[in-house]
Amino acid sequence: MIQTKYMQKKLLSLKVELEALLEKIGYNVVYGKGSFKEGTCLIESEKKVVINEYTPPDLQVDFLVDIISQMDLSNVYILPAIRELIDDKQTLF
Repeated sequence: MIQTKYMQKKLLSLKVELEALLEKIGYNVVYGKGSFKEGTCLIESEKKVVINEYTPPDLQVDFLVDIISQMDLSNVYILPAIRELIDDKQTLF
């Protein structure tokens, strides 16, 4: 039980950091209801990321990392833990 609470807290912290990173580069992150393909929707023209609020937190983090890993982040400071997640995702592609 303690490990589960720790993991939930860590996921929430990662999600907050990823949202802050997206906001830093001009994107708005919105959580809402919907039947999005794969639980997320990127509206590039509006610089908006919409995430299905019913998607489990671990998948929300994964979706945010997927989106961020496709962006140019060369002029943005990224926390090392977040950078590692992004780099791991980019090596998969």
